[in-house]
Amino acid sequence: MSADRNALCSWLADLAAVLVVDEDDVADFNSRISAAPDLSAPDFSAELLSLIRVIGESVSSPEGFDSLKAGSFADPDTDNAGKILLAVGLALAGGRSGWISRPQARAGRERISAAGDAALAVASSIGADAADLYGWLSNLVQVAVRLVSDIAADLVPVVRVETGISLPSCVLSYKLYGDATRAGSLVDIAGSATPMLMPVGFDALEG
Repeated sequence: MSADRNALCSWLADLAAVLVVDEDDVADFNSRISAAPDLSAPDFSAELLSLIRVIGESVSSPEGFDSLKAGSFADPDTDNAGKILLAVGLALAGGRSGWISRPQARAGRERISAAGDAALAVASSIGADAADLYGWLSNLVQVAVRLVSDIAADLVPVVRVETGISLPSCVLSYKLYGDATRAGSLVDIAGSATPMLMPVGFDALEG
């Protein structure tokens, strides 16, 4: 595939700017991404796989996992390369994302699986030259899906709460859990933009 190297590097740099926070990792990443376009084709591919690994392993929250988004590429070869890189990044991030609830983890698992299917379709279309990549990627996605499934099984399910009146999150947290300090997680699960006045109906972790 004759992918647009600069477009791929720009996409990865944007992801890294959001997700890579360790100072040493940031400096190393920036140096390597700048030099990547000048590498030979095999070295360029290997370097991008290594760099998406840095990004995926930097994810530590569901929000970070959600930030790991596909690039927008007009060129088909570049888009295909992006699909493979995204699948790798999501697979590596899945077990590090600090899932809060069972539905949240299951949604992450489905996203990993879907990205994996798209990437494997690309590898399959290349043919025998991508046999090793196909086998490696298939194993990586399968392990990630199983890992996130195991994590989901151990997490608390979500229930629907209907209050009939808007109340502060700290009050609702105390009423639901007997612990006002859980108000922050209550807001996160509910997706409320106004923690001082929660909606009359919202999702919450089962007590």
